[in-house]
Amino acid sequence: MKKLFLPVFFFVFFVGFAQNPAMSPLFSKVEKWETGQFVGQDNYGSTYSVYENEFRKNNNGKVSFYKNIPLGKIHQVDLQNPLQIVLFYKQFTTAVLLDNQLNETTKINFSELNVPLNPEAMSLAAQNRLWLYDMLSQKLGLFDVLKNTFQPITQSFDQSLKFYQSDYNYFYWVDTKQNLYVSNLFGKVNFLGNIPEFEQLQVVSPTKIIYKKGNELFFYNLENASSTPIVLNEKSFDRFSYKEQILAIFTSQEIYQYKLILP
Repeated sequence: MKKLFLPVFFFVFFVGFAQNPAMSPLFSKVEKWETGQFVGQDNYGSTYSVYENEFRKNNNGKVSFYKNIPLGKIHQVDLQNPLQIVLFYKQFTTAVLLDNQLNETTKINFSELNVPLNPEAMSLAAQNRLWLYDMLSQKLGLFDVLKNTFQPITQSFDQSLKFYQSDYNYFYWVDTKQNLYVSNLFGKVNFLGNIPEFEQLQVVSPTKIIYKKGNELFFYNLENASSTPIVLNEKSFDRFSYKEQILAIFTSQEIYQYKLILP
């Protein structure tokens, strides 16, 4: 029985997550990076980072700062709209909205609302609203910034969130069972597939993701449940970002850029 069991086990694992031959992106350039954690880059070329809990914007050498010591650690930054940046201070259940000069325009303490909320996830949605996953109700909904009201759009989730990512119209999340889902603004939820374990993840489309595990990077195709290693020059790196066929690899002091066209 033992001789039959092992081959069957490995066959099932291979079918679950097949691995393709590696792809090699085209190296483009390397840049030195300032001290701090890189957050992102907007369409105008400005770069954003967090250093000692201070949020920074660098626009061609002109540096702007925002820091709010009483709110504690910045948990998440949303840069979808450089004119309306969202900082999420999870420890104090607070969101801060900034303009393009990093001036504070709105501050929302969700624990002080008429109906208190405890956000686990938050990001910018369309029409002056925020995507918000509330731990108290375990529901995903939309928070109206102007009216200070929350409208749940889904049923309560069965599993906790392990990862989330969004744009104006769609909210993606991975639960603790490695299941990837997406919801639109009307609460229609679609199951996209089960994905491999990861340390960092970026959803490229409903059928394509890139993920980091250890010091390795992979492209994963949800349509055929297959992983493809992405070969890099760097032996180790901290984070990655992919946008408009540009793959950025971040080490402690440098940013390496590659041209990567996904299949």
